[in-house]
Amino acid sequence: MLVIMVRLCLAQSAPPPPLPAGVEIRVQAQPQKATVGDPIRISLDITLPKGFQATLPKLGNQLGDFAILEYYPGPSVPAPAGSPSPPLPGPAPREGAPVHHQARIVAALYRTGEFEFPPVQITLRTPDGKEINATSQAVIIQIQSVLNDKEPQLKALKRQAEIQEPVRWLLWLSLAFLLLIIASLAWWMYQRRKRTSFQLPAHAQIDPLVLAEADLRDLIGRGLLESGFVKQFYVLLADIVKRIVEAGYAIQTVEKTTSEIMEELHLNSAAYQAAEDLQRIESVLFECDLVKFAKYVPSKSENSTAVSNAFLILDSVKKLRSAPPVTVQPAVAGVP
Repeated sequence: MLVIMVRLCLAQSAPPPPLPAGVEIRVQAQPQKATVGDPIRISLDITLPKGFQATLPKLGNQLGDFAILEYYPGPSVPAPAGSPSPPLPGPAPREGAPVHHQARIVAALYRTGEFEFPPVQITLRTPDGKEINATSQAVIIQIQSVLNDKEPQLKALKRQAEIQEPVRWLLWLSLAFLLLIIASLAWWMYQRRKRTSFQLPAHAQIDPLVLAEADLRDLIGRGLLESGFVKQFYVLLADIVKRIVEAGYAIQTVEKTTSEIMEELHLNSAAYQAAEDLQRIESVLFECDLVKFAKYVPSKSENSTAVSNAFLILDSVKKLRSAPPVTVQPAVAGVP
């Protein structure tokens, strides 16, 4: 789980052109603290003199490093879910008073680091029909991991609530279980009669790490990224990394989310698990989730980093398996 520290600052770029007199563009991000995947509201308030109009561009599902969840270009926006009822309308604005054009962008982040929400292009139209291009301020968003000294591990999972079943269901289940035993016994006796006098030698089991490494190299050689099949590549990469983690740390990863896998790793943490290895596993799985569920398209450098981290996780698990077990010598009476 990650904690998002949001702070605003001016973009480190060329200063925007001066705004017409009476025009003011304010931008604000809420909340100041959030967890990974939670919505972050980027609110824009454009003050316009009488007769001016503002138009915001269309946005897709992705803007830079941000996944766009909702977008309201204005001139008004609905109240956020869970907010109190709006106050009663006040008196009408006086003649010639400025108006406010409000817009809202709801975005989400899924990786650690510092990211810049790009300035939003705004088209201003004067009363005489002249168009002026303007931009909002940039928003710098800092994402930090919760793996720190104050919280070295995640909280334990709560026990599931037990629901009492009616007695009649227990009777039906008992009857079905008895029939299953009888059918299994009959099938075993039938197969025993057909069994020949010789048995084929059992096939040697393949090391799951050897199989995972072969699948990883085969995935890279298939050229899915070069052909534009980015989502298919990251779905297969996530499956291979989960199998490596399962074989190396003896935990179940099938049909589990990234958060559940990280929680189990922390709950079963030991001295041989380095924080760097856990952060690398978390980074790869979260990036795979971002591509699968948020339609994020990573860059070439991010693709190379994901593949490199997968091989580093594989090498770490191999070293962990080859390391000799730590033995504790029993205490001898009379010897300090």
